[in-house]
Amino acid sequence: MNSRLNFQAERAAFRKLKQSVEGDPELKHELETAFRELLTRFATTIYENRFVVGGAIEVILLAALRASGIEARDVGAEETRIDIRIPNGGFSVKGHFSNSGDVRLINVLGDSEQTAWKEATLFVLYGIGIGYADPKLLEDQNAIRRTKDAIVIRYSVLRGFFSQNSEWLIQCEIPQALQNRHQSELVSRTVAREILAKTPKLFNALPQTSF
Repeated sequence: MNSRLNFQAERAAFRKLKQSVEGDPELKHELETAFRELLTRFATTIYENRFVVGGAIEVILLAALRASGIEARDVGAEETRIDIRIPNGGFSVKGHFSNSGDVRLINVLGDSEQTAWKEATLFVLYGIGIGYADPKLLEDQNAIRRTKDAIVIRYSVLRGFFSQNSEWLIQCEIPQALQNRHQSELVSRTVAREILAKTPKLFNALPQTSF
């Protein structure tokens, strides 16, 4: 059977990632540090930050997979449903940084009613850790539902699944995303500062209170 149907390659890769992270304190510490730095700087309630944080999470997990000896490639800018490619398979990456609500699996606004979740997925979840799930693992959970613009799964369902199936969870500290919008950096401003730092006259003209 093709691994895209039975998720053999993805499950094996997750097991290797779990073994590496849980068996290497330095790798686990660096992974937690990366997520903490990201999520305490950029509030995901700010629209422009949300997508960049999602992309950064993909890169962090890509690095973790490669540090674990897994041949992984970043394809998020090239493919629609897969963010990280591995030999014979690939992962979608989803993050959720509050302790309630829905985790969006697929945006389906305008898509066919036949659109379904078919991807092996790495979940980065506040208060839980890094989990793996695929449609076959969750097929008996009645977990997936469709809203008018997305296919979603409840955070509470994932929390229950990983609590009962710890073999699919890497236990590590994932913080809640920064809640105070006024304390948050804006990605566009951070990028602009970096660029304008190379142009002294423009950089010095910026209002220091907001930049």
